[in-house]
Amino acid sequence: MQKHPHSLRNSLILATVITVMSVPGFAAAQGVAGPYLGAQHAEIRGDVANAARLYTQTLARDPDNERVMERAMINQIAAGEVADGIALARRYEAVQPGHNLGVLAIVAGEIKADNLSNVRTLLAADGPFVAQVIDAWAAFETGDMQSARDLLTALESDDSNGRPGQIVSAYHLGLIEAAAGNDERAVEVLQRAAGLSDGGTLRLVRAQASALARLGRTEEAVGVINARLAGTYGDPAMQALAVDIAEGLKPEATIRTAEQGAAEVLFGVSGLLARGRNRLLGLAYARLAVYLDEELTRAQLLIAQLLEQDQQYELALSAYDALPEDAPEALAAGIGNAEVLQASGKVDEGIAAMREVLVRFPDALEAHTSLGNMLRRESRFEDAAVAYDGAVKLLGTIEPHHWGLLYQRGIALERSKQWDRAEADFRKALELEPDQPDVLNYLGYSLVELGQKLEEAEKMIEKAVDQRPEDGYIVDSLGWVLYRFGEFERATEHLERAVELRPVDPVINDHFGDALWMVGRKTEARFQWRRALSFEPTDKDADRIRRKLEEGLDIILEEEKAEGLPGIIGRNSDTEGAEKTNDGG
Repeated sequence: MQKHPHSLRNSLILATVITVMSVPGFAAAQGVAGPYLGAQHAEIRGDVANAARLYTQTLARDPDNERVMERAMINQIAAGEVADGIALARRYEAVQPGHNLGVLAIVAGEIKADNLSNVRTLLAADGPFVAQVIDAWAAFETGDMQSARDLLTALESDDSNGRPGQIVSAYHLGLIEAAAGNDERAVEVLQRAAGLSDGGTLRLVRAQASALARLGRTEEAVGVINARLAGTYGDPAMQALAVDIAEGLKPEATIRTAEQGAAEVLFGVSGLLARGRNRLLGLAYARLAVYLDEELTRAQLLIAQLLEQDQQYELALSAYDALPEDAPEALAAGIGNAEVLQASGKVDEGIAAMREVLVRFPDALEAHTSLGNMLRRESRFEDAAVAYDGAVKLLGTIEPHHWGLLYQRGIALERSKQWDRAEADFRKALELEPDQPDVLNYLGYSLVELGQKLEEAEKMIEKAVDQRPEDGYIVDSLGWVLYRFGEFERATEHLERAVELRPVDPVINDHFGDALWMVGRKTEARFQWRRALSFEPTDKDADRIRRKLEEGLDIILEEEKAEGLPGIIGRNSDTEGAEKTNDGG
């Protein structure tokens, strides 16, 4: 049974109280419970600024509490109060040595102060992987190139680090070779890293192409970039680099110091951490990266994106605004800024900001698609379709990875009652990505609602369910198809499963209620309709549900049939051209 969101929140608060009561020294400390509970609650919500403030307040009242000291340190760094976080890391290291983030924070402080000998001393013992890569950069900076090579070569050959560790080790060895002016060796190592990572990240490819260009291997450099971009929607900064190299530019190595190298590895790890449950640590690592290298705009962008994901909209807007307008990430920052405005309720302001981005980057596919997505979220489907049209015009040759764009445009076209164009987009998307479950589901459901190609539609949805049996929306589609065919018992089974998978979706609960009514379980049907109403359906659906509760489904179906609206249809029906009335599964 899925917990109600309020129950989940209450459970978290109860767990927090228990945690507070178990903190060593809690009973003896005065005035600790309030700020500590507040700090815990803020941390759960991703509100790092308040978490840092409240943990610091708690620590002032209970200065020897190691648990509070650790949480204060992490949240201070994550909130961008890096200097304060480093000071706390030094205190924490004195009582609990070896905390990964704490050690790295202290090291960052020493690097920033140009105390590289201290850095090497701190990292002399075998430490975490990240610390060893930073040690290699410190060795390089102090002129010990051989130690840097030995450290990174050993890390790359250490199977316990896994493939990600091998890639990072080879990448940083390539960067160090490039920084030392050894471009031949840099190319060799970076190619190895690219091979391990199926082509490499854009940053790896940039380093690889730049080294090739400095060696005069211009065609190879451009080829590396084009090969990496072939399976993407493009990247303006990389495309500009390819043009510059083709015209004879020989880019300098962008990472040449221990500060920059340490920032690069911290940023790389922050991205990995941010993808899992350790988003707070990912944010802290990214903050340390920017502390060391304020020009590392990719890390600045990640910080803004993580704050956006945690719905810290004001902080996210500030982080996006802090990115320079000429940064390679300016397009992504502009899109993020516009989307945060929309998410925070400033819808018109957000759409206006997105249109400004489009003026600045008229040839950026992502700008057109992002505008389309924003308009689609506001149910402005006709305008969204126009925005997607602009994106499709930029494609040139349509490649398999473009299926998603055609699918998005198809939805906008279908919702704006341009069915012929919509169906063409859905079918083209399936040509590019055969049996894609989202497309199969949407196209199949739409055909059923229109009363067209019913047998084909059912097979499409069955294929989608086979691929995603735990997707409540797709299971709902299959149940609703069977309902429309008049196979109410089978429909009820699938719709009951859909409700289990998506218990708070108003449309799915409404569909299940209709099926229950048709098999004679009318009391249960009314219960499901009331549930559907509690989950805030659209005004149109809510009005229909209220009428069903008052008058019963039979009367509604008779009225809709008299008006020529599609209702229950037989398997041999094929009412081409009937209008859709529902929103889809």
